[in-house]
Amino acid sequence: MSDKYLVIIDAKGNKKKIKYFLINKANRKLLDIIDNYTNTHKPNKTITGGASATGERIGGTKGQINKSQFNPSARPFNPFETSATAQSPAATNKPKSPKSPKSPKSPKSPKSPKSPEVPKEIKDIIGQEHSGKKEYMTYTSYVYHDEYIEFKKYNEINIEIHALTNLTKERRGKIIQNVELESNRNGMTNKGAILYNGSNPPKIGTIIAGNSGRPGGACGNFDGTLVNIHPNHRTQEEDIISNWFMTYMYNKNITEEEAKIYYGNKLFEYTIYNRWGLLYPYAKRTDIKNYYKTIQGINYRYAKPNDYATAWTIDNVYLSDKFYKYKASQYIHENQYKTTLVFVAGPNNNNPGTNGEFNSVFRTYNKETDKNFNLFMNGVEAALFAGLIAMVYSKCNVALLVNVSGGLYRGTHDKDDYKHAYLNSLDNLLMNVQINGVELGSYFDAVYLL
Repeated sequence: MSDKYLVIIDAKGNKKKIKYFLINKANRKLLDIIDNYTNTHKPNKTITGGASATGERIGGTKGQINKSQFNPSARPFNPFETSATAQSPAATNKPKSPKSPKSPKSPKSPKSPKSPEVPKEIKDIIGQEHSGKKEYMTYTSYVYHDEYIEFKKYNEINIEIHALTNLTKERRGKIIQNVELESNRNGMTNKGAILYNGSNPPKIGTIIAGNSGRPGGACGNFDGTLVNIHPNHRTQEEDIISNWFMTYMYNKNITEEEAKIYYGNKLFEYTIYNRWGLLYPYAKRTDIKNYYKTIQGINYRYAKPNDYATAWTIDNVYLSDKFYKYKASQYIHENQYKTTLVFVAGPNNNNPGTNGEFNSVFRTYNKETDKNFNLFMNGVEAALFAGLIAMVYSKCNVALLVNVSGGLYRGTHDKDDYKHAYLNSLDNLLMNVQINGVELGSYFDAVYLL
Protein backbone atom coordinates (compact mmCIF):
# COMPACT_ATOMS: atom_id res chain seq x y z
CA MET A 1 0.00 0.00 0.00
CA SER A 2 1.18 3.52 -0.72
CA ASP A 3 0.05 6.78 0.88
CA LYS A 4 -2.30 8.84 -1.23
CA TYR A 5 -3.91 12.21 -0.55
CA LEU A 6 -7.32 13.36 -1.76
CA VAL A 7 -7.87 17.12 -2.05
CA ILE A 8 -11.45 18.18 -1.27
CA ILE A 9 -12.89 21.71 -1.44
CA ASP A 10 -15.52 22.10 1.22
CA ALA A 11 -18.64 24.25 1.18
CA LYS A 12 -16.63 27.26 2.38
CA GLY A 13 -14.11 26.95 -0.42
CA ASN A 14 -11.31 25.63 1.77
CA LYS A 15 -9.02 22.91 0.42
CA LYS A 16 -8.50 19.89 2.61
CA LYS A 17 -6.13 16.94 2.16
CA ILE A 18 -7.49 13.59 3.17
CA LYS A 19 -4.99 10.72 3.52
CA TYR A 20 -6.15 7.39 2.20
CA PHE A 21 -4.71 4.03 1.38
CA LEU A 22 -5.01 2.38 -1.99
CA ILE A 23 -6.31 -1.06 -1.19
CA ASN A 24 -7.81 -2.54 -4.26
CA LYS A 25 -9.31 -1.77 -7.62
CA ALA A 26 -12.79 -1.33 -6.20
CA ASN A 27 -11.58 1.32 -3.81
CA ARG A 28 -9.54 2.91 -6.55
CA LYS A 29 -12.68 3.23 -8.64
CA LEU A 30 -14.50 4.87 -5.76
CA LEU A 31 -11.74 7.37 -5.19
CA ASP A 32 -11.58 8.21 -8.89
CA ILE A 33 -15.30 8.98 -8.80
CA ILE A 34 -14.82 11.27 -5.80
CA ASP A 35 -11.88 12.99 -7.45
CA ASN A 36 -13.85 13.56 -10.60
CA TYR A 37 -16.85 14.91 -8.70
CA THR A 38 -14.96 17.38 -6.57
CA ASN A 39 -12.96 18.67 -9.52
CA THR A 40 -16.00 19.39 -11.66
CA HIS A 41 -18.42 20.75 -9.04
CA LYS A 42 -17.17 24.11 -7.78
CA PRO A 43 -19.25 26.25 -5.44
CA ASN A 44 -21.43 28.86 -7.18
CA LYS A 45 -21.35 32.61 -6.47
CA THR A 46 -24.64 34.51 -6.16
CA ILE A 47 -25.03 38.24 -5.70
CA THR A 48 -28.06 39.09 -3.66
CA GLY A 49 -29.88 42.14 -2.50
CA GLY A 50 -31.52 43.06 -5.77
CA ALA A 51 -35.20 43.04 -6.37
CA SER A 52 -37.24 40.48 -8.15
CA ALA A 53 -39.61 41.20 -10.95
CA THR A 54 -42.36 41.32 -8.37
CA GLY A 55 -40.51 43.81 -6.23
CA GLU A 56 -39.53 41.33 -3.52
CA ARG A 57 -36.10 41.40 -1.92
CA ILE A 58 -34.26 38.19 -2.85
CA GLY A 59 -31.46 38.13 -0.31
CA GLY A 60 -29.63 40.20 2.21
CA THR A 61 -27.52 43.25 1.72
CA LYS A 62 -26.65 44.08 -1.85
CA GLY A 63 -23.34 42.53 -2.82
CA GLN A 64 -23.44 39.74 -0.27
CA ILE A 65 -22.14 36.45 -1.61
CA ASN A 66 -24.17 33.40 -0.80
CA LYS A 67 -22.58 30.00 -1.26
CA SER A 68 -25.13 27.70 -2.75
CA GLN A 69 -25.39 24.02 -1.88
CA PHE A 70 -25.60 21.31 -4.52
CA ASN A 71 -28.57 21.58 -6.70
CA PRO A 72 -31.32 19.99 -4.65
CA SER A 73 -33.15 18.92 -7.79
CA ALA A 74 -30.20 16.83 -9.05
CA ARG A 75 -30.25 13.04 -8.86
CA PRO A 76 -28.90 12.01 -5.39
CA PHE A 77 -25.26 11.04 -5.39
CA ASN A 78 -24.90 7.22 -5.15
CA PRO A 79 -21.20 6.31 -5.23
CA PHE A 80 -21.90 2.60 -5.45
CA GLU A 81 -24.18 2.92 -8.46
CA THR A 82 -27.00 1.18 -6.69
CA SER A 83 -30.61 1.88 -7.32
CA ALA A 84 -31.87 5.04 -5.81
CA THR A 85 -35.53 4.19 -5.98
CA ALA A 86 -35.97 3.66 -2.25
CA GLN A 87 -34.81 7.08 -1.17
CA SER A 88 -35.32 8.63 2.23
CA PRO A 89 -37.67 11.54 2.30
CA ALA A 90 -34.74 13.90 2.80
CA ALA A 91 -33.14 12.69 -0.38
CA THR A 92 -36.22 12.69 -2.53
CA ASN A 93 -35.92 14.49 -5.81
CA LYS A 94 -37.71 17.78 -5.46
CA PRO A 95 -39.30 18.90 -8.64
CA LYS A 96 -38.53 22.41 -9.64
CA SER A 97 -40.99 24.76 -8.05
CA PRO A 98 -43.20 26.07 -10.78
CA LYS A 99 -42.74 29.72 -11.41
CA SER A 100 -45.28 31.73 -9.58
CA PRO A 101 -47.72 33.10 -12.08
CA LYS A 102 -47.42 36.81 -12.48
CA SER A 103 -49.86 38.64 -10.35
CA PRO A 104 -52.69 39.75 -12.53
CA LYS A 105 -52.74 43.44 -13.02
CA SER A 106 -55.12 45.09 -10.63
CA PRO A 107 -58.16 46.12 -12.55
CA LYS A 108 -58.38 49.83 -12.97
CA SER A 109 -60.81 51.42 -10.59
CA PRO A 110 -63.99 52.05 -12.48
CA LYS A 111 -64.50 55.66 -13.30
CA SER A 112 -67.14 57.35 -11.24
CA PRO A 113 -70.34 57.29 -13.17
CA LYS A 114 -70.94 60.54 -14.89
CA SER A 115 -73.72 62.64 -13.49
CA PRO A 116 -76.77 62.41 -15.67
CA GLU A 117 -76.55 64.89 -18.46
CA VAL A 118 -78.62 67.92 -17.58
CA PRO A 119 -80.95 68.74 -20.45
CA LYS A 120 -80.00 71.89 -22.28
CA GLU A 121 -83.38 73.47 -21.50
CA ILE A 122 -82.78 73.16 -17.74
CA LYS A 123 -79.21 74.45 -18.02
CA ASP A 124 -80.48 77.44 -19.96
CA ILE A 125 -83.03 78.18 -17.23
CA ILE A 126 -80.79 77.80 -14.16
CA GLY A 127 -77.69 79.21 -15.87
CA GLN A 128 -76.62 82.83 -15.66
CA GLU A 129 -73.65 84.76 -16.90
CA HIS A 130 -72.00 87.33 -14.65
CA SER A 131 -68.71 89.06 -15.34
CA GLY A 132 -68.15 86.70 -18.25
CA LYS A 133 -68.53 83.62 -16.03
CA LYS A 134 -71.24 80.99 -16.38
CA GLU A 135 -72.94 80.08 -13.10
CA TYR A 136 -75.73 77.67 -12.28
CA MET A 137 -78.24 77.81 -9.47
CA THR A 138 -78.02 74.58 -7.47
CA TYR A 139 -80.34 73.08 -4.86
CA THR A 140 -79.28 71.22 -1.69
CA SER A 141 -81.14 70.03 1.41
CA TYR A 142 -79.74 69.58 4.93
CA VAL A 143 -81.32 67.47 7.67
CA TYR A 144 -79.89 67.63 11.20
CA HIS A 145 -82.65 66.12 13.34
CA ASP A 146 -80.43 63.73 15.30
CA GLU A 147 -77.63 66.27 15.69
CA TYR A 148 -80.01 68.77 17.22
CA ILE A 149 -81.19 66.18 19.77
CA GLU A 150 -77.55 65.56 20.70
CA PHE A 151 -76.92 69.30 20.98
CA LYS A 152 -79.83 69.76 23.38
CA LYS A 153 -78.57 66.99 25.66
CA TYR A 154 -75.28 68.74 26.42
CA ASN A 155 -75.76 72.25 24.99
CA GLU A 156 -72.73 71.61 22.80
CA ILE A 157 -71.84 69.49 19.80
CA ASN A 158 -68.99 69.03 17.33
CA ILE A 159 -70.07 67.95 13.84
CA GLU A 160 -67.39 66.43 11.60
CA ILE A 161 -67.78 67.53 7.97
CA HIS A 162 -64.80 66.31 5.95
CA ALA A 163 -65.78 68.36 2.91
CA LEU A 164 -65.07 71.50 4.96
CA THR A 165 -61.59 70.52 6.17
CA ASN A 166 -59.80 73.22 4.15
CA LEU A 167 -62.32 75.87 5.14
CA THR A 168 -61.88 74.88 8.80
CA LYS A 169 -58.12 75.44 8.52
CA GLU A 170 -58.76 78.92 7.14
CA ARG A 171 -61.26 79.84 9.85
CA ARG A 172 -59.53 78.33 12.89
CA GLY A 173 -58.61 81.05 15.38
CA LYS A 174 -61.05 83.63 13.96
CA ILE A 175 -63.19 85.64 16.35
CA ILE A 176 -66.45 83.99 17.39
CA GLN A 177 -69.09 86.37 16.07
CA ASN A 178 -72.14 87.47 18.02
CA VAL A 179 -75.37 88.66 16.46
CA GLU A 180 -75.56 92.29 15.40
CA LEU A 181 -79.02 93.83 15.42
CA GLU A 182 -79.64 95.85 12.28
CA SER A 183 -82.56 98.18 11.72
CA ASN A 184 -83.11 98.80 8.03
CA ARG A 185 -86.31 100.23 6.61
CA ASN A 186 -85.46 98.93 3.13
CA GLY A 187 -84.96 95.36 4.33
CA MET A 188 -82.29 92.69 4.20
CA THR A 189 -81.60 92.90 0.45
CA ASN A 190 -80.63 96.55 0.87
CA LYS A 191 -78.14 95.46 3.54
CA GLY A 192 -76.86 92.67 1.31
CA ALA A 193 -76.32 95.02 -1.63
CA ILE A 194 -74.43 97.50 0.57
CA LEU A 195 -72.13 94.76 1.94
CA TYR A 196 -71.50 93.33 -1.54
CA ASN A 197 -70.38 96.64 -3.02
CA GLY A 198 -66.59 96.42 -2.88
CA SER A 199 -63.47 94.92 -4.43
CA ASN A 200 -63.64 91.78 -2.28
CA PRO A 201 -67.35 91.03 -1.82
CA PRO A 202 -68.33 88.57 0.92
CA LYS A 203 -70.17 85.29 0.35
CA ILE A 204 -73.57 86.10 1.81
CA GLY A 205 -76.17 83.69 3.12
CA THR A 206 -79.75 85.00 3.14
CA ILE A 207 -82.11 83.13 5.43
CA ILE A 208 -85.77 82.84 4.47
CA ALA A 209 -88.44 82.14 7.06
CA GLY A 210 -90.49 79.75 4.99
CA ASN A 211 -93.54 77.54 5.18
CA SER A 212 -92.92 73.81 5.70
CA GLY A 213 -96.03 73.03 3.66
CA ARG A 214 -95.53 75.29 0.64
CA PRO A 215 -92.25 76.31 -1.10
CA GLY A 216 -92.35 79.96 -2.03
CA GLY A 217 -95.28 80.69 0.28
CA ALA A 218 -98.05 82.64 -1.39
CA CYS A 219 -95.93 83.03 -4.54
CA GLY A 220 -95.71 79.31 -5.31
CA ASN A 221 -98.69 77.32 -6.52
CA PHE A 222 -99.02 73.56 -6.02
CA ASP A 223 -99.26 73.06 -9.79
CA GLY A 224 -95.74 74.44 -10.26
CA THR A 225 -96.68 77.91 -11.39
CA LEU A 226 -95.82 81.28 -9.90
CA VAL A 227 -98.19 83.98 -8.75
CA ASN A 228 -98.07 87.30 -6.88
CA ILE A 229 -94.62 88.36 -8.06
CA HIS A 230 -94.24 92.04 -7.10
CA PRO A 231 -92.13 94.24 -4.74
CA ASN A 232 -94.90 95.20 -2.30
CA HIS A 233 -95.15 92.12 -0.09
CA ARG A 234 -95.19 92.63 3.66
CA THR A 235 -94.03 89.08 4.43
CA GLN A 236 -90.36 88.18 4.10
CA GLU A 237 -90.54 84.92 2.11
CA GLU A 238 -92.80 86.34 -0.59
CA ASP A 239 -90.67 89.50 -0.82
CA ILE A 240 -87.44 87.53 -1.37
CA ILE A 241 -89.06 85.17 -3.87
CA SER A 242 -90.40 88.15 -5.86
CA ASN A 243 -87.01 89.86 -5.72
CA TRP A 244 -85.25 86.70 -6.92
CA PHE A 245 -87.54 86.15 -9.92
CA MET A 246 -87.77 89.78 -10.97
CA THR A 247 -83.97 90.17 -10.75
CA TYR A 248 -83.61 86.99 -12.81
CA MET A 249 -85.83 88.44 -15.57
CA TYR A 250 -83.83 91.66 -15.54
CA ASN A 251 -80.50 89.84 -15.83
CA LYS A 252 -81.79 87.61 -18.64
CA ASN A 253 -83.29 90.63 -20.43
CA ILE A 254 -86.72 88.98 -20.49
CA THR A 255 -89.25 91.74 -21.01
CA GLU A 256 -92.33 90.22 -22.64
CA GLU A 257 -95.01 89.20 -20.15
CA GLU A 258 -95.62 85.83 -21.77
CA ALA A 259 -91.90 85.04 -21.65
CA LYS A 260 -91.71 86.15 -18.01
CA ILE A 261 -94.48 83.71 -17.10
CA TYR A 262 -92.81 80.87 -18.96
CA TYR A 263 -89.31 81.43 -17.57
CA GLY A 264 -90.59 82.18 -14.09
CA ASN A 265 -92.55 78.93 -13.92
CA LYS A 266 -89.61 76.96 -15.26
CA LEU A 267 -87.18 78.49 -12.78
CA PHE A 268 -89.56 77.65 -9.94
CA GLU A 269 -89.97 74.09 -11.25
CA TYR A 270 -86.21 73.47 -11.57
CA THR A 271 -85.26 74.91 -8.18
CA ILE A 272 -87.63 74.70 -5.17
CA TYR A 273 -90.95 73.38 -6.47
CA ASN A 274 -91.84 70.05 -4.83
CA ARG A 275 -88.58 69.95 -2.86
CA TRP A 276 -90.62 70.18 0.33
CA GLY A 277 -94.23 70.87 1.23
CA LEU A 278 -97.53 69.02 1.24
CA LEU A 279 -97.32 65.64 -0.43
CA TYR A 280 -101.03 65.55 -1.31
CA PRO A 281 -102.03 69.22 -1.52
CA TYR A 282 -105.35 68.38 -3.20
CA ALA A 283 -106.38 65.84 -0.54
CA LYS A 284 -109.66 66.53 1.25
CA ARG A 285 -109.72 66.97 5.00
CA THR A 286 -111.72 63.79 5.28
CA ASP A 287 -108.69 61.93 3.86
CA ILE A 288 -107.01 61.67 7.25
CA LYS A 289 -104.29 59.35 5.94
CA ASN A 290 -102.92 61.83 3.40
CA TYR A 291 -104.20 65.27 4.38
CA TYR A 292 -101.25 66.19 6.63
CA LYS A 293 -98.48 64.28 4.86
CA THR A 294 -95.45 66.23 3.63
CA ILE A 295 -92.61 65.50 1.23
CA GLN A 296 -90.31 65.69 4.27
CA GLY A 297 -92.13 62.74 5.83
CA ILE A 298 -93.22 64.82 8.84
CA ASN A 299 -96.72 65.54 10.08
CA TYR A 300 -96.11 69.05 11.37
CA ARG A 301 -99.31 69.00 13.40
CA TYR A 302 -97.40 66.77 15.84
CA ALA A 303 -93.82 67.76 15.08
CA LYS A 304 -91.18 67.66 17.80
CA PRO A 305 -88.59 70.48 18.01
CA ASN A 306 -85.86 68.47 16.25
CA ASP A 307 -88.20 67.90 13.26
CA TYR A 308 -87.60 71.55 12.33
CA ALA A 309 -83.81 71.07 11.97
CA THR A 310 -83.93 71.10 8.16
CA ALA A 311 -82.71 73.64 5.62
CA TRP A 312 -83.04 73.91 1.83
CA THR A 313 -80.58 76.03 -0.14
CA ILE A 314 -80.20 77.52 -3.60
CA ASP A 315 -76.67 78.71 -4.45
CA ASN A 316 -75.68 81.42 -6.94
CA VAL A 317 -78.82 83.53 -6.68
CA TYR A 318 -78.75 87.27 -7.38
CA LEU A 319 -80.97 89.64 -5.42
CA SER A 320 -81.53 93.34 -5.97
CA ASP A 321 -81.32 96.26 -3.62
CA LYS A 322 -84.72 97.55 -2.50
CA PHE A 323 -86.27 100.92 -1.90
CA TYR A 324 -89.26 100.58 0.40
CA LYS A 325 -92.32 102.76 0.10
CA TYR A 326 -95.80 101.75 1.19
CA LYS A 327 -97.52 100.16 -1.83
CA ALA A 328 -94.87 101.66 -4.13
CA SER A 329 -91.66 99.78 -3.32
CA GLN A 330 -89.06 99.11 -6.01
CA TYR A 331 -86.25 96.66 -6.57
CA ILE A 332 -83.11 98.45 -7.70
CA HIS A 333 -81.73 96.01 -10.25
CA GLU A 334 -78.64 98.08 -10.98
CA ASN A 335 -77.37 97.25 -7.50
CA GLN A 336 -77.35 93.50 -6.78
CA TYR A 337 -75.65 90.97 -4.58
CA LYS A 338 -74.87 87.30 -5.04
CA THR A 339 -76.15 85.01 -2.30
CA THR A 340 -77.14 81.56 -1.12
CA LEU A 341 -80.82 81.40 -0.27
CA VAL A 342 -81.34 79.35 2.90
CA PHE A 343 -84.96 78.30 3.47
CA VAL A 344 -85.94 77.15 6.95
CA ALA A 345 -89.35 76.55 8.50
CA GLY A 346 -89.91 77.02 12.21
CA PRO A 347 -93.02 75.97 14.16
CA ASN A 348 -96.33 77.41 13.05
CA ASN A 349 -98.58 78.56 15.91
CA ASN A 350 -101.08 80.30 13.66
CA ASN A 351 -104.37 78.44 13.25
CA PRO A 352 -106.30 80.17 10.49
CA GLY A 353 -109.10 77.61 10.38
CA THR A 354 -110.05 75.47 7.42
CA ASN A 355 -111.15 78.14 4.97
CA GLY A 356 -109.46 78.05 1.59
CA GLU A 357 -108.69 75.39 -0.98
CA PHE A 358 -105.37 74.12 0.33
CA ASN A 359 -104.88 75.46 3.87
CA SER A 360 -101.14 74.79 3.98
CA VAL A 361 -100.88 76.99 7.09
CA PHE A 362 -103.63 75.10 8.91
CA ARG A 363 -102.18 71.77 7.87
CA THR A 364 -98.79 72.64 9.44
CA TYR A 365 -100.23 74.21 12.61
CA ASN A 366 -98.64 72.74 15.76
CA LYS A 367 -100.95 72.80 18.77
CA GLU A 368 -98.20 71.78 21.20
CA THR A 369 -95.78 74.58 20.32
CA ASP A 370 -98.71 77.00 20.39
CA LYS A 371 -99.35 76.04 24.03
CA ASN A 372 -95.74 75.68 25.22
CA PHE A 373 -93.32 78.60 24.75
CA ASN A 374 -90.16 76.59 25.52
CA LEU A 375 -91.17 73.87 23.08
CA PHE A 376 -91.85 76.55 20.48
CA MET A 377 -88.46 78.22 20.95
CA ASN A 378 -86.66 74.88 20.75
CA GLY A 379 -88.29 74.32 17.36
CA VAL A 380 -87.20 77.80 16.25
CA GLU A 381 -83.67 77.10 17.48
CA ALA A 382 -83.61 73.80 15.57
CA ALA A 383 -84.46 75.64 12.33
CA LEU A 384 -81.65 78.14 12.96
CA PHE A 385 -79.29 75.25 13.83
CA ALA A 386 -79.81 73.71 10.39
CA GLY A 387 -79.82 77.05 8.57
CA LEU A 388 -76.50 78.27 9.98
CA ILE A 389 -74.76 74.95 9.31
CA ALA A 390 -76.12 75.01 5.75
CA MET A 391 -74.63 78.49 5.30
CA VAL A 392 -71.21 77.24 6.41
CA TYR A 393 -71.56 74.29 4.03
CA SER A 394 -72.09 76.83 1.21
CA LYS A 395 -68.99 78.69 2.51
CA CYS A 396 -70.91 81.83 3.41
CA ASN A 397 -68.95 84.21 5.64
CA VAL A 398 -71.74 86.73 6.22
CA ALA A 399 -75.19 85.73 7.50
CA LEU A 400 -78.31 87.82 6.98
CA LEU A 401 -81.02 86.61 9.36
CA VAL A 402 -84.62 87.41 10.16
CA ASN A 403 -86.90 86.38 13.03
CA VAL A 404 -87.93 82.83 12.13
CA SER A 405 -91.54 82.16 13.23
CA GLY A 406 -91.53 85.67 14.64
CA GLY A 407 -94.59 87.08 12.92
CA LEU A 408 -97.90 85.31 12.35
CA TYR A 409 -96.32 81.96 13.21
CA ARG A 410 -95.51 83.19 16.72
CA GLY A 411 -99.18 82.91 17.57
CA THR A 412 -100.12 84.25 21.00
CA HIS A 413 -96.64 84.06 22.53
CA ASP A 414 -95.31 87.36 23.87
CA LYS A 415 -93.27 89.30 21.29
CA ASP A 416 -90.63 90.57 23.74
CA ASP A 417 -90.17 87.13 25.26
CA TYR A 418 -89.69 85.77 21.78
CA LYS A 419 -87.09 88.39 20.79
CA HIS A 420 -85.09 87.87 23.98
CA ALA A 421 -85.10 84.07 23.61
CA TYR A 422 -84.30 84.31 19.89
CA LEU A 423 -81.14 86.36 20.47
CA ASN A 424 -80.03 84.00 23.23
CA SER A 425 -80.54 81.00 20.96
CA LEU A 426 -78.52 82.56 18.15
CA ASP A 427 -75.56 83.47 20.36
CA ASN A 428 -75.72 80.04 21.98
CA LEU A 429 -75.55 78.30 18.60
CA LEU A 430 -72.66 80.48 17.41
CA MET A 431 -70.70 79.69 20.56
CA ASN A 432 -71.54 76.05 21.35
CA VAL A 433 -71.97 74.37 17.96
CA GLN A 434 -68.68 73.34 16.38
CA ILE A 435 -67.84 72.11 12.90
CA ASN A 436 -64.57 70.16 12.77
CA GLY A 437 -63.66 71.54 16.19
CA VAL A 438 -64.19 75.20 15.27
CA GLU A 439 -67.07 77.25 16.69
CA LEU A 440 -69.88 78.06 14.29
CA GLY A 441 -69.42 81.76 15.01
CA SER A 442 -65.81 81.63 13.78
CA TYR A 443 -66.95 80.69 10.27
CA PHE A 444 -68.60 84.10 9.87
CA ASP A 445 -67.13 87.58 9.64
CA ALA A 446 -70.50 89.07 10.53
CA VAL A 447 -73.99 87.88 11.54
CA TYR A 448 -76.81 90.40 11.09
CA LEU A 449 -80.35 90.14 12.39
CA LEU A 450 -82.75 92.43 10.51
